[in-house]
Amino acid sequence: MNEQTRASLETVERMIGRFGEASVKMLTDTPLVHAWRISFLANFFTGPIYRDIGASFGLSRPQFVILFCLSQKPGLAAKDVCLLTGLPKNSISRAVSELMERDLIERETRDEDKRSKTLVLTAEGARLLDLVIPLFETRQEAMRATLTDEELRQFDALVEKMIFAMPDWVAPE
Repeated sequence: MNEQTRASLETVERMIGRFGEASVKMLTDTPLVHAWRISFLANFFTGPIYRDIGASFGLSRPQFVILFCLSQKPGLAAKDVCLLTGLPKNSISRAVSELMERDLIERETRDEDKRSKTLVLTAEGARLLDLVIPLFETRQEAMRATLTDEELRQFDALVEKMIFAMPDWVAPE
């Protein structure tokens, strides 16, 4: 048995030990293997991190998503956050209300359209986000640690290619 085969068997055994025997079949031998792999990776990245920030900071996933979106592009409307994230309107609407109650965001009226309301981070919201972002960065680094620099460049290029093709296969709401 060569070194690569031994490493492969050890990796499979570790997967079975951690996620069960069915995980290997689901991740390697089903008609939905690619979608399942993306979902599996995303679920095990996001599940624990959102559980942690919920327990430590009282933030739900939609609340974090709103704060993060506003940190990148202040003045978004709630509908813009829905469009950027794919999260449902009711989840975003509820999270907006909860964040406003905690004074983490504020709603402003646009000068050009008095009916349109935009959202902005408050100083407290920005401070909270500064505490939360490093947790995501640490988890992201742990997830990416298995890839070499070249593999990471390839991964980023392939994921970016798939993402920018989304207008071709994601139906408008």
